[in-house]
Amino acid sequence: MGKELNQCSFFEFIFIMPESSSRSERRRSRRRQRLIDAAREIIARKGLAGLTVQDVTEEADMAVGSFYTYFPNKDALIEAAVWEDLEELRSLEGVLAEGYALETAPALRLRRIYEFFDKHRNLMQAVFGPDGSPEQFHRGMRLMEESLVEGLQEIWGLDEAHAAWIAPLLAGMLAGGLRYMLAHPEVSAEEMTLRTLSLLRPLTERMPLPDALEKD
Repeated sequence: MGKELNQCSFFEFIFIMPESSSRSERRRSRRRQRLIDAAREIIARKGLAGLTVQDVTEEADMAVGSFYTYFPNKDALIEAAVWEDLEELRSLEGVLAEGYALETAPALRLRRIYEFFDKHRNLMQAVFGPDGSPEQFHRGMRLMEESLVEGLQEIWGLDEAHAAWIAPLLAGMLAGGLRYMLAHPEVSAEEMTLRTLSLLRPLTERMPLPDALEKD
């Protein structure tokens, strides 16, 4: 017969090992986020062209070698710093998972995009502003257009042909709104959301607004 697993070892296996693994995952997640936050700070100051792995690790107070534990290269870090959250904002699933009705999802998603740009104002200006990367700007436009096509079809029931030409028009307007807000710090995300929705009437007359966006 094989060696029996003693009671202490069994207890450690069931209770201690999972906890240790969980702590390790949390520590790894925190260290990865430190690199992302550092990259965002540097991009905001120097632009995408000024980002280097060495600067990022110095900003994050980590060894250069440890960078590659979390990212294979600088491009992967840029992907995480700029696009992970934006891709998540595109999805309707997050809004619906919070219990909001499908009809209110576009207004909420619009507000969250403005809030994200407001929170990371300097980063977004460096990436999407006049001195930013044309490649990143065009990717952002494509992301907005794809998101709008999805909403126009799923929420308002437009056919593919109509959604295909309306989405770029709306995306251009939203891009203008985002750039305006970046250039005017005194304008809040909430205010810009309401301004945009007012321009989208009569389309948004069919879009119920969540209570947080209603005005007396």
